[in-house]
Amino acid sequence: MQTQSVDPLWDEGISSYLLGQYESLQAPLTMENLQEFAVEQAVRVGDLLETLFIMAIYGEWTYSDANGEAQVLDESALDDFYAKGRLSQEDLAAFSGVWAPA
Repeated sequence: MQTQSVDPLWDEGISSYLLGQYESLQAPLTMENLQEFAVEQAVRVGDLLETLFIMAIYGEWTYSDANGEAQVLDESALDDFYAKGRLSQEDLAAFSGVWAPA
């Protein structure tokens, strides 16, 4: 019987990069980290966040708010996040917590 490989639902390059940065820092990733990574890698911070959102939806990563409480992210939260199009500093400020592998 032949098995089919399933393509990841998120950007594997970004996923690998973020995991490497997490392991390097040995700490959850903050919005400040993500903004620095976006500049260093010449990608949009929205692309990094989209990857983290999708990985959180599928249980690979977690997001905890500024109070340290784990937040459940789902597809409607991702849709709401992108409803305005390009992300502003206000949009990013809504995610002042931390991201970490599950």
